[in-house]
Amino acid sequence: MKKGLFFILMLLGFAVYAQTAQNTQIEINKVKVPGVSITFAGYEVDYIQNVLQFRFEKVAGLKGSNSKGFRVYPAQVFNDFGFIKYDIYTSVDKGTKQAKFVTINLLVSKGNENFVNPVDDAEVTEKMKDFLNYFVSDYLKEYERSQKIDQLTKSISSLEKDCTSLTSELEKLRKDLTALENKIKDKDNELSKKSNELNKAKDELESIK
Repeated sequence: MKKGLFFILMLLGFAVYAQTAQNTQIEINKVKVPGVSITFAGYEVDYIQNVLQFRFEKVAGLKGSNSKGFRVYPAQVFNDFGFIKYDIYTSVDKGTKQAKFVTINLLVSKGNENFVNPVDDAEVTEKMKDFLNYFVSDYLKEYERSQKIDQLTKSISSLEKDCTSLTSELEKLRKDLTALENKIKDKDNELSKKSNELNKAKDELESIK
C-alpha cells in the first residue's frame, strides 16, 4: 500500500515538474549544448510539431527548414526572445510506451552554433522558458479553441449555403407543383366538358337510330 502511494505521489510530482520548462543539455551534431526543454502528456508528437511550427511560422512569420532532427530558423527575430536575430532550433521527442510524454527541446544560438546558456545569457534563457511554459499551459488551448472556431465557422457557412440552396429548390418545386395542380385542374375540367359532349353525341346518335 505504501509503495503504491509512493508511486502515485511520484507520478504527481513528475506531472507538476513536467509542466515547467527546465534548463538542460540537448544533443546536436553529436555534441551536447545548453538549451531548454519541457515535458508534458496528453498529445501526439506530430500534433505538437505542427502547432509549434504554426506558432513560429504562421503567427511569428519566421521561415524554417528541417535539419538533422531539428526545425531551424536561422538568423531571424522572434519577438518573444527580443529584437536580436537568433538561430532558433526546435525538436519534439516522444516518450516510451510506458511513459507517453512529449518533450519540446529549444535551442537558441547567437550565430555559429554559439548557443545561449543560463550563466552568460540568463535573460534570454528565461524568455525561452517563459515561451515553452506559455506554449504548453495556454497556447495549446488557445490553438485548439481557434481551430474549433474555424472548423465550426466553415461548417456553419457551408450549412448556410446548403440551406439557402435547398430553400430555393423547395420554392421552385412548390411553384412547379402549383402550376402542375392548376394544369391538372384545367385538364380535369376539359375532360369533364368533353365527356359531356361525348355523352350528348351518343344520346343523339341513339335517338336517330
